Amino acid sequence: MRQTPLSGPSAQGCRILRPLYGAALSLLFASRALAADADPVTAQAPPAITFEEHIRPIFKAHCFHCHGAEGEPKSGLDVRLRRSLEAGGEAGAALVPGKRDESPIFVRTLAGEMPPGDHKLTAQQIELIGQWIDAGAPTKRPEPENINASPGITPEDRQFWAFQPVTRPEVPKHGELANPVDRFLVDKLVPAGLAFSPPAERLALLLRATFDLTGLPPSLDEVRLFLADTAPDAYERLIDRLLASPHYGERWGRHWLDVAGYAESDGYVDEDRPRPYAYKYRDYVIRAFNSDKPLDAFIVEQLAGDELLTPPYTNLNPDQIEKLVATGFLRMAADGTGTAAIDEDLARNATMADTIKIVSTSLLGLSVGCAQCHDHRYDPILHTDYYRLRDVFEPAYN
Repeated sequence: MRQTPLSGPSAQGCRILRPLYGAALSLLFASRALAADADPVTAQAPPAITFEEHIRPIFKAHCFHCHGAEGEPKSGLDVRLRRSLEAGGEAGAALVPGKRDESPIFVRTLAGEMPPGDHKLTAQQIELIGQWIDAGAPTKRPEPENINASPGITPEDRQFWAFQPVTRPEVPKHGELANPVDRFLVDKLVPAGLAFSPPAERLALLLRATFDLTGLPPSLDEVRLFLADTAPDAYERLIDRLLASPHYGERWGRHWLDVAGYAESDGYVDEDRPRPYAYKYRDYVIRAFNSDKPLDAFIVEQLAGDELLTPPYTNLNPDQIEKLVATGFLRMAADGTGTAAIDEDLARNATMADTIKIVSTSLLGLSVGCAQCHDHRYDPILHTDYYRLRDVFEPAYN
């Protein structure tokens, strides 16, 4: 790939594709590094299983909706706190510390009676609960007095691996390999008695690069020219040529357009009204990829391009128009407003919910929809925070 020197804002931002790959690879490499086998001589005992860190997340995902998340808990059993498990409900104590076989919370789960329905706990989760009970059902800290209040975002939530900053791992030392990716790979292959596959033939390289970067096959002339080019940098020049092709932005911009839910009609109802100017946003994305727009600018313009300008929006230059067009990202959700057969308020609410879904899944890697009605049961997203986030995007719809 091109190694274009960065300067100005680009040096602090990043390019569109390279940082995405880099972040993914950093996570991959960090996990590889952390997964290395520990020395059996110096290995420490496994950390204690605590209610807050290990057990409560299981109950939150599978049990809170009936036993404590909202309203009166069924059968009087609240599983949000360790002490409420021990206090039990109408059928008595659910937890007997130190005795898994006498603890209904374990026995009924093991028997498949709880939770009801098809979403049962895994064998590993059930065993974890058993080990916790056998260890005396410890908590990490004193529990709060008010069990009816939402615990909000707990320290354990904040420590979850997916919410930690990406760190740069130490690259294995294999001086014969210039590419860091290859160094990580060979570091695992060699101990397993494996090696890299032989280099691909030149025709295979040409086909892979051309299809990957432009989505189109090479022409016969391009095949002949590349196979006849014996210069050491022939492949690098091929990549540069493909990246400079307008088809590159068309090919790779489509990936982002899919994430953004790009559509040229409103959807929502059978009428499916056309969006005559949606193509302007599509073309903005294609231009962004072809011009190697910095990633930070690409995101900011789509989220707040209008905020980068000063009203009134008159006598705009092409760059200012580009920023306004970028906010089409916030109008890609299905939209049933203005349709006589649909309640206007309900349609608007659904459109805003879909907009938040598009923003959160594309940029945060989280689906926050559960928090539209209550605190999220799986992720640390509060009901109140959902509407704070939504409040940011309401003006874009207006």
